[in-house]
Amino acid sequence: MHHEKDRLHLKRDPWFHEEHQYLVVELKTPLKAGSVYKFSAMFSAPLLHDYNAGYYRTPYDTATGERWNAATLTALTLARRVFPCFDEPSFKANFTLTLDHEPSYIAIANMPIESNTTLEDGWVRSKFEESVPISTYLVAWCVTDFAYKEITTQNGVLMRVWAREDAVDTVEYALQIGATILDFFDEYFGTKFPLPKLDSIALPGFPYGGMENWGLISYKPSRFLYKESVSPARNKEGICSIVAHELAHQWFGNSVTLKWWDDTWLNEGFASYVGPYLGANHAEPEWGLNDMFTIRSMHPVMTIDSLSTSRPISLPVATNEEILQQFDLISYRKGASIIRMCSNFLGEATFRKGLKKYLAEFEYGNAVRDDLWKHLNDVAKEDGRLFIDVKEIMDTWTLQMGYPVVTVTREYGRGDGSLHFRTDQERFLLNPQTNMTTNYGDLGYKWYVPLTYTTSRDAQFDMPSQEWLSPGHKLTVSVTGVEESDWLFVNVEARGYYRVNYDENNWQLLTQQLVDNHQVFGVTSRSALISDAFNLARAGSLNQVIALNITQYLTSERDYVPWVTVKDVTGYIGDMLGKTGAYGDFQKYMLHLVTPLYQDLGWTDPGTHVKRQAQGIAVSLACSFGNEHCVTEASRLFAEWMQNPSVNPIPPDVKQAVYCTAIQHGDQKESTFAMEQLETTNSDTEKLLLREALACTQMSWLLQSYLTDTLDTPEDTKTVLANVAKNSIGARMVWDFFWENWDVLRKTYGDRAFYFADMVSSITAKLNTKYELKQLQSLIKDHPDQGSGERALQQAVESTQANIRWIQNNYNDVATWLSNQIDTLGL
Repeated sequence: MHHEKDRLHLKRDPWFHEEHQYLVVELKTPLKAGSVYKFSAMFSAPLLHDYNAGYYRTPYDTATGERWNAATLTALTLARRVFPCFDEPSFKANFTLTLDHEPSYIAIANMPIESNTTLEDGWVRSKFEESVPISTYLVAWCVTDFAYKEITTQNGVLMRVWAREDAVDTVEYALQIGATILDFFDEYFGTKFPLPKLDSIALPGFPYGGMENWGLISYKPSRFLYKESVSPARNKEGICSIVAHELAHQWFGNSVTLKWWDDTWLNEGFASYVGPYLGANHAEPEWGLNDMFTIRSMHPVMTIDSLSTSRPISLPVATNEEILQQFDLISYRKGASIIRMCSNFLGEATFRKGLKKYLAEFEYGNAVRDDLWKHLNDVAKEDGRLFIDVKEIMDTWTLQMGYPVVTVTREYGRGDGSLHFRTDQERFLLNPQTNMTTNYGDLGYKWYVPLTYTTSRDAQFDMPSQEWLSPGHKLTVSVTGVEESDWLFVNVEARGYYRVNYDENNWQLLTQQLVDNHQVFGVTSRSALISDAFNLARAGSLNQVIALNITQYLTSERDYVPWVTVKDVTGYIGDMLGKTGAYGDFQKYMLHLVTPLYQDLGWTDPGTHVKRQAQGIAVSLACSFGNEHCVTEASRLFAEWMQNPSVNPIPPDVKQAVYCTAIQHGDQKESTFAMEQLETTNSDTEKLLLREALACTQMSWLLQSYLTDTLDTPEDTKTVLANVAKNSIGARMVWDFFWENWDVLRKTYGDRAFYFADMVSSITAKLNTKYELKQLQSLIKDHPDQGSGERALQQAVESTQANIRWIQNNYNDVATWLSNQIDTLGL
């Protein structure tokens, strides 16, 4: 180590601090403030086929054989494996990169190339322009022989999208939509994208959906490449959303970066909200993406956040494993949900003004959540929008885990022509009997709740009335000109991150309205009613029969969003009943509900993007519940494809259902054909669909072979295990496989964000017996080093306990109700 003039001496040899991954250098003399020092160290690392190396090589197949790329994945804490650095988000620096590579390859990085020089050995030295100040986890480069397409945005940014040469024809949608969204964000945020170029690359085997490296975004090909005649509408929507998510990060994360990982949600929550629901919604306004917020973001995270093993959204972290566990549904989807709620109670114009000031002040810097609250609070007061401090409100949502259920109780019999109701709140838990002991702080599990409501008299869903339910207080509301026979709806369009429970009479009024004319409620409100009712019943806070009664209107429901919620909540009941005698009645009743939707949408192209997705869910449910016409048609189409493999006659939006149904109801030849197609197709979307379908077979030996073989393709393991776990035959097999192969799975995936935790959650979702609970607890006890899956395993125990409790408390009522429906309907 050198001073400007003198060499400094070490007190002892540098040593490694294992837990915090620090290289510790102790000097004999102290450093002088204001002086400049130069630290030199030898550093080298092998270029491995291992994403955890930070800089890695990855193979892909071409018509002429196997080829390789070299790329970086420095997030979250992998930059330290690539070059010596202060690998923390608050240590931003200007980076100048130089890469030497063979002339048949091209080097790309965060910044444009400054110069290319041919070396004496024929290699090329690519030097890149100095970067703007960025954090180490965003430093990126790639050495590739991919092809690209390009476009220049209205604001002069050169955008290129790179893919394998045989897949470059599938980048056009991502390229065009990316340019549209980047221009939109330039205007919306009031600060323009600061780099002269933006590359995006579809890297084979990339472990995550996307990574927002500034100026060089990496994507998983199946989440990024789109072909009209091959890819389903849901895939197209996913591409638009993930592109918008990663582009939103160019502001939230790259320009303004979290100071430390305890506020991970500041990056991910914002990207998960402003990306899909502002950026993508602007680019594809006819899709109605805002209506899909509940099914894509809010409802999935509410299930996790209703466990006592959840966590506060802002959480102090220190070790690498703690940092990895921050990247979960809480940071992403709860983050998005509370940001959306904040935008709703502030008003979109005020919210946007606050974001502009926040982004301008902290450009190229770091921020904490209180910085955001200050700017939102300041503009709220300027606009006269709020008389309660934003920080005071939002602290109740970020500093404690969970969310409330608001109990609404109406006062009947007053006869004064007014509606009177009382509200109270308590923490919502899927299993209220669980041990609530935790190491996390809380604020008494009370929240500032923006209470929006409307009644059947005005049915105001665009501009509903609003009151505040404050911590430690109950709220009584009176509404004039409303009769006792009128329904009351609270949390209009699910704008708040909470559930609502009503008195039994109001539930009956809402249910009757659904039967009479369900379109009085918007699709989001219908979805919220279904989700609230079934999850309240699952927790024991509502009679399960009240929730089941709501489903009777579904023979008239034709919209996609409510049906996604129905598939989710009834799917849970189906999983719980799968090993019982009541499952047959459940199957008949569900077939009765979905058949009108299936008959209405059929097999021909229904036209719009949303209807295409509705068709996909209609065919999937109809076939899975045994509709004879559906099973026959699916099998016929698959057989036609088998006869002429070069021409796939199956419409993209029903491929998932057709592939699965044909393999489920066929024999080995269907599975063999699907495997052959998997090995020969160059479409990443098609590979994803085929991998899912192969898990549908009812032949246990094929499933076992499929599980065993997945260890040879590590990038596919999570997908394969999750899909086999959905199979009633495979669920037990995959749990045994996970148990038996714990060591290799932990070693391979346990240090990755998302991956291991997602694997644990999908594998354990159906566990509902005391024996399985005991096995799960034994696994945890025998393997204390659980890596990034630690919290997911804790949540799996709690979920399994809740499943056992549901069976004990609800089975008889559900079985009786289903039996009565079968008799009444003559099914």
